[in-house]
Amino acid sequence: MTKTLLKYTLLLVLALSLGLLPACSGGGKPGAPEKIETVDMSGLEKRIAANKGKVTLIMFWATWCPACKTELPVLEQLRAKYPKDVLDILALSVDDTDQAMQEYLKSRPTTLTVLMAKGDVSTEFGVRSIPNLVIFDGEGKVAFNSAGAYPFEMLDPVISQLVKGQ
Repeated sequence: MTKTLLKYTLLLVLALSLGLLPACSGGGKPGAPEKIETVDMSGLEKRIAANKGKVTLIMFWATWCPACKTELPVLEQLRAKYPKDVLDILALSVDDTDQAMQEYLKSRPTTLTVLMAKGDVSTEFGVRSIPNLVIFDGEGKVAFNSAGAYPFEMLDPVISQLVKGQ
């Protein structure tokens, strides 16, 4: 009887241990990418053109910007609601180097596509302060371009309307 109990106890411990392994490894959770892609105006235009048929949201932000940090979770909510085949969300950093971004993303993982702005991308969009959201419709036309942090309750109807209009 003791051997049988020992067998079942060992099997139970083994099963529980195997079940916990994914949690120990991070379980595929997002984290800081090893290298953050840098994009200039030309690269951004190509990406927007490639997104024909889906809405593209670009947030210009920086790690040192408190309002930007409050906007990122809102974009995460949008990411959770709308699949990638209807909404592409780009968090375009205007930080001077990607080192600050790497450190920030290590402590605050994200499912968003994070890019580093190169050149005068923000100037081309008329960005004067951050955060700044630029939303393109499915045809690649600017539907919304405004500075400030917006709550989910304000952005969701805008995205919903643009997604329905495709």
